[in-house]
Amino acid sequence: MNKYIKTLFTFIGVWFVASLLNGVLSGICIMVFDKDEFNGSAGVVVLACVFSFICSMPLVGMVWLTTTIAMATGKNGYGLFQIILATTFFCALVGAVFFINTFGTEFKQARYAAGLCIIISSIAGILSFRNQLKTNE
Repeated sequence: MNKYIKTLFTFIGVWFVASLLNGVLSGICIMVFDKDEFNGSAGVVVLACVFSFICSMPLVGMVWLTTTIAMATGKNGYGLFQIILATTFFCALVGAVFFINTFGTEFKQARYAAGLCIIISSIAGILSFRNQLKTNE
């Protein structure tokens, strides 16, 4: 299979894992920290997962595009993975700051914890696919 198509499918998996993990972690943070506002409703976790899947698409797309450009310039193995990891961290940081300043204003107590969950889940998503991302046939 073409290495670019293989990378696209790998990033679809990364997106799924990271978004699901972010939705669950952020939903739990919102339920715990803002329990007075949301009455500890488990529907918050489902809603957080939905928003996580939708809002993370552009950021995952930027990381995938950066990865594709790095692969086209000849990066592979450990060097490629370091570029992916650095880009992921930067995009997650931008996403967390965006969340804290936009959607996070609705969550008085949980906004910084949910922002941290964005960074943790995106790094965890990349690390869970590290073997697939390091290979460049």
